[in-house]
Amino acid sequence: MINKFSKNKIMGAAIIILLLVNIGLLVFFFCCKGDNRGHKPGAGREAMAKEFLKKDIGFSEAQLQQYDTLSKQHRESVKSFFEEMRNSKEKSLKELGTNGFSDSIIDLTATQASAKQKEMDIKMFQHFKAIRALCTNDQLPRFDSLFYKMVTKRKPTNK
Repeated sequence: MINKFSKNKIMGAAIIILLLVNIGLLVFFFCCKGDNRGHKPGAGREAMAKEFLKKDIGFSEAQLQQYDTLSKQHRESVKSFFEEMRNSKEKSLKELGTNGFSDSIIDLTATQASAKQKEMDIKMFQHFKAIRALCTNDQLPRFDSLFYKMVTKRKPTNK
């Protein structure tokens, strides 16, 4: 029978692995090139978002230009944040090994990782709020009821 100490270690390790996978997925979706054909990272997603804002929300060309500016600022902010997250993750993993994967270090590492994830989520939600601020009064109900579709759409694969 597995004792309580072993269960805590297993749960702590599982939490850390899940958090690292989440961070890795965020990095992949926001920073990595899709097909390496010379496109900027996220270019397909960016084009989809602009198309969504234009067709589904009814953004004008002026609004789309404002969106481009916001999007560029957000990408720069997220880029530096991901670099910070990578450095923090590396430091945390080294501390885990140095401290023998003690329960207290596992808990601390998981807490730090979840704090970084929360910070990333807040950055993303603030970005959505800034996009929403570009909407006219007529566009707000459409944005509020449909923006999640823009976020959950996947870039079509070229197969």
